[in-house]
Amino acid sequence: MQMTFILCGILLIWITHKITYNESVVFKFTNAVSLHPVTNIFAEFQVFKRENGYKPWLVKTSWDLCRFLTKAYNPFAILFYRMFKEFTNINHTCPYEGDLVVEGFHLRPELLGVVLPTGDYRAATTWFVDNKKQFIVNAYAAFTEDLL
Repeated sequence: MQMTFILCGILLIWITHKITYNESVVFKFTNAVSLHPVTNIFAEFQVFKRENGYKPWLVKTSWDLCRFLTKAYNPFAILFYRMFKEFTNINHTCPYEGDLVVEGFHLRPELLGVVLPTGDYRAATTWFVDNKKQFIVNAYAAFTEDLL
């Protein structure tokens, strides 16, 4: 199984101002191309909180994407997918072949559905295709509680 990334770039943006619920930061992802039909996609997801280095924090889960797209069964995968589904063409059951696109994604806190304590966080995902590690995506965010 071979997966080729075509200019896989994440536009790195350093935020120097506080983002409110009405603002958003747009991340530009380019497409990946699967050269052969993919029927076995597996993802691991873990959240880390920065406290003298990034330490594992509350969530560590994994899911079979093909099974999930047939019947959503994992609450964290449901949350993750709800945030991405309108920005991607990953919206049908396996097999996947050809372009896989996530474009124009922006984090919308109202879909997150949870309140996080003030701090710096990292969401780490590792993606496997046919039981071989294909790519890792790390997203970093800082949350500040609005105490007023």
